[in-house]
Amino acid sequence: MNRFLLLFCLLTGANAWAQQPGGIHFFSGSWQQVLAEARRQHKPIFLDVYAHWCPPCQRMAREALPNSLVGAAYNDRFINYQLDAETGEGATLARQYGIASYPTALFLTPDGQVVHRGVGYGGINGMVQQADLVLRMSPMRRALRKRPAPLPDDTLRTLR
Repeated sequence: MNRFLLLFCLLTGANAWAQQPGGIHFFSGSWQQVLAEARRQHKPIFLDVYAHWCPPCQRMAREALPNSLVGAAYNDRFINYQLDAETGEGATLARQYGIASYPTALFLTPDGQVVHRGVGYGGINGMVQQADLVLRMSPMRRALRKRPAPLPDDTLRTLR
């Protein structure tokens, strides 16, 4: 009986450990809200564009997006957003940004200018390296050095 209890505790404890949050935290809201949040925090945007039927997208969702190393590389340094390229606002943005393959990672300045486009899934290390690379790129460094324009008074009132 004690062996079974010990085994049960070990299995449930290991399962709880594996499910602890630590991966990428995606912003929920509209694209316009993402842009406003990026400007407010003066952070670049990571936009993950996927299709529900795409095997590499599914693999990335299983392996990399919940991974704590990936979360550490993205959560404090980007406003993260995820869109299905075939539904709603995702379809509009996929056309706007000329996305033809999935998954596509777009890295944008806080004001919405594309700095880098990554296509495909390169694994956990590839995603971490891509985040580091993007932040070292000259256009991103220049954009992040610029002081953000002050928000109009009306916008400030609605944010409070």
